[in-house]
Amino acid sequence: MSNGGVIGVPNASTGPVCVAQNIQTVTSSGCYTKGNAQAPNTVGLVVVGGGGSGGPEGGGGGAGGLVYIACFPLAASTIPVTIGGGGTGGGPSACGPGDNTVFGDPSNPVTANGGGGGGGSGAPGPARNGNPGGSGGGSSRAGSSGSATQGDISGFPCSGFGNGGGASSPGNPGIGGGGGGAGGGAGPSNNGTGGVGKGSPSIPWMPTCVGASSFVGGGGGGWRGGSPENVVGGNGGGGTNCDGYGGPQPGHSGTANTGGGGAGGGSSWGFGGSGIVVVKENAFTAAAVCPGVWRMDEVLANVKAGNWSSS
Repeated sequence: MSNGGVIGVPNASTGPVCVAQNIQTVTSSGCYTKGNAQAPNTVGLVVVGGGGSGGPEGGGGGAGGLVYIACFPLAASTIPVTIGGGGTGGGPSACGPGDNTVFGDPSNPVTANGGGGGGGSGAPGPARNGNPGGSGGGSSRAGSSGSATQGDISGFPCSGFGNGGGASSPGNPGIGGGGGGAGGGAGPSNNGTGGVGKGSPSIPWMPTCVGASSFVGGGGGGWRGGSPENVVGGNGGGGTNCDGYGGPQPGHSGTANTGGGGAGGGSSWGFGGSGIVVVKENAFTAAAVCPGVWRMDEVLANVKAGNWSSS
């Protein structure tokens, strides 16, 4: 047979079938498995690291680094995935970084770095620097902001995204700098807002059900010690600060599975959001099938099901 099929029980002929694109999200460590074996072996790929923790009376956590590759070749139909957890806080000088998210075999991985923790003082603590990470954490009390460490993936220029954290204002009370976001740096020290993440239209196929209407990788808002106390996180899962001298609410955590940074806070501070992997399997046209001709995988499936004799 010209198409490699075999003669078997008659089956219906089919014309070419258009198979729509398929988008999969991976939100916990395990494996990504290609949804349709006939689909092309190149995919759109987004990988986001875990967000950094906010600091006590300090800066917002930096978002996890983001990797976007429009046309990534799959080495196999099943790929191991490690989803980075968000930073979980710590002492004033050791606010927790997020963990890396890794797509692929360790010998050839696509890695999105975890976000840097925000610098935290705790009253009446000294200045604290923001910590480096995929996107950097914001500082506290005139400390230096954290730098971004996310780089491009080898062979894929312009694929890595991350920004530095914001600088804080001096004094007590002060304003913690916001955490950096995947799509932009944090706001200046007079507002402490977290940096914006990335989503549609810069990632044109990103579904609105992912993150904040397609945006992921937002930086956490910094702590503000006076009125107004509400400091917003960056669009893309960054935590918002609702604390200050007049408010009992803590800094909020980054949204899970966005890589958003946690907010700085007074009574407590927000943790980072866990990372995510999003894969777009491209649309394709399945070939026509002639009547009475079966593909070898169909033969095997029918034999296993007991529809045909194996003798």
